[in-house]
Amino acid sequence: MHYLRLSVLCALTVITTPLESAATPFPPNWNHMHTKHRWNVIPGKWESIGQPPVGTTIDFSIALKPHREHALTDTIHEVSNPNHLKYGAYLSKDQVAKLVAPHPYTLKLVETWLRHHGVSPSNVSTSHGGNWLTVTGVAVSTANELLGASYQLYRYAGTNETILRTVGYALPAALHVHVQTVAPTTYFGSPLTPRKRARGHRGRAAAALSARDGLVTPAILRSLYNSVTYQPAAMEQNRIGVTGFHGQYVSDEDLEKFMRHFRSDANDPNFLVIDINDSGYDPNKPGWEANLDIQYTQGMAWPTPHVFYSIGGLAEEFIPDSFTPVNTNEPYLGWLDTMIRQEDIPQTISTSYGGDEQTFPPDYAKSVCELFGQLGARGVSILFASGDEGVGGGDCKKNDGSGVVEFQPIFPATCPWVTSVGGTMGRPEVAAPLSSGGFSNVFKRPDYQTDAVLGFFQQLGNQHSGLYNASSRGHPDVAAQAIDFVIFLDDELKLVDGTSCSTPVVAGIISLLNDYQLSMNRPVLGFLNPWLYSTASQGFNDITSGSNPGCGTDGFSAVPGWDPVTGLGTPDFQRLLERLPIPTN
Repeated sequence: MHYLRLSVLCALTVITTPLESAATPFPPNWNHMHTKHRWNVIPGKWESIGQPPVGTTIDFSIALKPHREHALTDTIHEVSNPNHLKYGAYLSKDQVAKLVAPHPYTLKLVETWLRHHGVSPSNVSTSHGGNWLTVTGVAVSTANELLGASYQLYRYAGTNETILRTVGYALPAALHVHVQTVAPTTYFGSPLTPRKRARGHRGRAAAALSARDGLVTPAILRSLYNSVTYQPAAMEQNRIGVTGFHGQYVSDEDLEKFMRHFRSDANDPNFLVIDINDSGYDPNKPGWEANLDIQYTQGMAWPTPHVFYSIGGLAEEFIPDSFTPVNTNEPYLGWLDTMIRQEDIPQTISTSYGGDEQTFPPDYAKSVCELFGQLGARGVSILFASGDEGVGGGDCKKNDGSGVVEFQPIFPATCPWVTSVGGTMGRPEVAAPLSSGGFSNVFKRPDYQTDAVLGFFQQLGNQHSGLYNASSRGHPDVAAQAIDFVIFLDDELKLVDGTSCSTPVVAGIISLLNDYQLSMNRPVLGFLNPWLYSTASQGFNDITSGSNPGCGTDGFSAVPGWDPVTGLGTPDFQRLLERLPIPTN
């Protein structure tokens, strides 16, 4: 057993023309402010604990709108549609950067605005192509002036979690057509998000486990999903990535024992650790989520090389001190910035984290989603857990103070550029009640999904009318087993439930399919959904029983065809192998 470790700090590199030379001929009225986003009430269980200490500074990121508004979307559809002549012609990092670059005037205008408020150009840097700016070392008082904001310290009830946020912010009217979002501003992720705990997570002793039938192990999954006989052949080209947020670390000793027990044919399972934003990676402090994810991607896809991204950011155990009094990190942005700057990225990435979509400001969610789209254009398959609260947990009230009840979809699973994975249970398989699914309130329904979703609505009728958005992106896209997964944690056997279980399983299957494509000198699958909803749809086991209750309802039911509980169903590797796309160019 061994692992390697690299450290990455998210410092954006200036690669565009220096902003200090920029100027605008007719400076706008910077005091003419229009609201960009505002919560009517403080989100969730956060409570204000007052102003930050004198001298506190903040770093923030600014997403700039691209010069060619639809260039990225059009390109993703071309390279991801098996019926398109450009299928598989994935872009390089620099090619994507050109697609998403803002107009030069946008950069000039934003620089002038920052300079007007005393922000030095030396504190401003750009990502490749200038799609995002990062502004460092800004006094909170200056940030309040820039953004028409009122930054305060907020603490999550019953925890030590302290963040610096504002319940609303504004931009000069002249910038609204140029700036998509600013972060951190109004995103209040709770200590359970971006990761949402699996419902029914529990640990049991090995003796108790041995008395149970129906437990899930790699052997069960490889047999159930028909991948036992496949032997990976493209290990020098293919890789799979696994993310770990919130102090979730992997124990290499636990992985070795897991593989020895459940993949006895696996010799020396190992993984590369990439540390992002000083995550404090410590294999002696493993988390159930990280161990689960790496043990089951390895269990499904060994000996495919693995990369574990240990990501610092909004952490459960953040404790302020005199040097770092508040936590201002945005973990998704830190990780995505690192990924986008890399020339070489794993072809498959499994992520088991998410939160109620309504807790993410819409412009922030769209900006993050577009970053996933950039990875898709480069040939990366990104899979996200759909969530573990059925159609919604708690009272399901909208967080705008209106008291209106609606189903609660999960982000980033609702992003149309990722593949969302729901949950099943039992043999034969039925929908797992915890499997989150439904319809976005932020993202429109993508074309690749239209026929499948309309087919579901014909069966649904008027049930749950008014509780969901019928014109939007539906999720999950696919599913896999999600109940009673056996893992090793701290040298003990435990049981885990949740779509955190199903996601690494499907990611492992996709990685094996990518291995086959590479061994045949074909392009990898990249952004999966156009293929999944077309020729690959018959490569899934349709789940037609069960439902995902929540919000005081029975939730949606699994039906023939796609449904917002199990998606298209669970994978059959051999049938999917027969339906792999072969480029015509």
